[in-house]
Amino acid sequence: MILTEARATLALALPIVGTQLAQIAIHTTDVLMLARLSDHALAVGALAFALFSFFWMLGIGLAIGVAPIASHAIGYDIADRASVRDAVQDGLLVSLGFTVVTALLLWFCEPFLVWFGQPAELIPDTMLLLRLLSASLLPMLGISVLRAFTASLSRPQPAMVLMIFAVGLNALLVYSLTFGAFGLPALGIAGAGLGSVLANWIVFLVFAVYVAREGQFGAYRLWHRPWQALRRSSLRRLIAYLRIAGPIALTFGSEVGLFSLAAQLMGRLGAAEVAAHQIALQWASISFMVPMGLAQAATVRVGLAVGARDHAGAARAGWIAIALSVGFMAMMALVFARAGAPLIALFVTDRASPVFALAVSYLAIAAMFQLVDGAQAVSNGALRGLKDMTVPMIFAAIGYWGAGLPAAIWLGFYTPLRGEGVWIGLVVGLAVSAVLLVWRFAFWARRLRRMQERQA
Repeated sequence: MILTEARATLALALPIVGTQLAQIAIHTTDVLMLARLSDHALAVGALAFALFSFFWMLGIGLAIGVAPIASHAIGYDIADRASVRDAVQDGLLVSLGFTVVTALLLWFCEPFLVWFGQPAELIPDTMLLLRLLSASLLPMLGISVLRAFTASLSRPQPAMVLMIFAVGLNALLVYSLTFGAFGLPALGIAGAGLGSVLANWIVFLVFAVYVAREGQFGAYRLWHRPWQALRRSSLRRLIAYLRIAGPIALTFGSEVGLFSLAAQLMGRLGAAEVAAHQIALQWASISFMVPMGLAQAATVRVGLAVGARDHAGAARAGWIAIALSVGFMAMMALVFARAGAPLIALFVTDRASPVFALAVSYLAIAAMFQLVDGAQAVSNGALRGLKDMTVPMIFAAIGYWGAGLPAAIWLGFYTPLRGEGVWIGLVVGLAVSAVLLVWRFAFWARRLRRMQERQA
């Protein structure tokens, strides 16, 4: 049974992981282009992406609320298409509302950057990039909703293929508009933002057409009279959706918010520190895509088992996904510890640069939190499959903001460690969160087994 569940988890997780890696490859492409442009452009990108990523991950949390709702409905009654369609449409409506609010915040966040003490020479270009990126938020969240929908049906492969296409499209558009190619103007930093906007809108529209026309997905009639979706979706139903998705979003926001705030702290230390932070974080983000994909698979596998009243199967699915994640992240810890310099050299070719030395030291610290990062991500995903949202949200806030942030500030600004101290603070936050979240899933696993025994 363990091997059967492991195979089923990997069959679902690997395409999701591929999709996640393709998603981060888009972001990595943007960072590479900006790094090739100049150190100034890289520092601008670090500040802009850190702030944008916070809101993006909040939005993803709201979007993937579709997964636990839809997987429970499918596990309980595979013919219940109305509940699945309602969840997807509610996810899209919530994403639209969130995008409007976020776009306004990003357009007028310059006082925040000034108040936080960011270098004056970085702020104008950072605002330019943020305003451009705000136009890509709605299609990015729309893609996340549709990915959650297809994963709930245990068919994540189309999303993976589409996101691989998106990587190439984004690279072509960003390169052409940043440096000037194929008759297009060289727009520099603005070109990187504009290229990403165009790529995300194209991919979302292609994905939307695909799910409307493909047989299994089309049967749910997601786009049938879309102008009536708001009327069909009552306030009570949207509140019920937000009760599931809201805590997911806040949990995601707690973690990403800590990393985003770390970038702002690095900006106070200097442009070299924030640029090095972005490069090291890029590699940590790439490795995190595997646990994030496994977490989404755990949500679906646990949710399907709960919907089918297979309580022991739900516990087993969660533990297997956690074990797979920790095993992978152990390997990544070794890679970061032993091959840091070659990895950083892919972004910074000048090894004498202060950015290079700082990035290598930060990546070595990132090796320390790989295992706990993998454990907390997937245990959180398994808990989402149980619709246990509020307690994990509180645990995440305790770990990231109660432990991680104070440690990062104290070690970064009140000891000689500076940037390394900020990264050690990240280790502290992730470790505390991992302990609390794994304990929470262990509590649920014992409870599920007792429920299975009573049911037998």
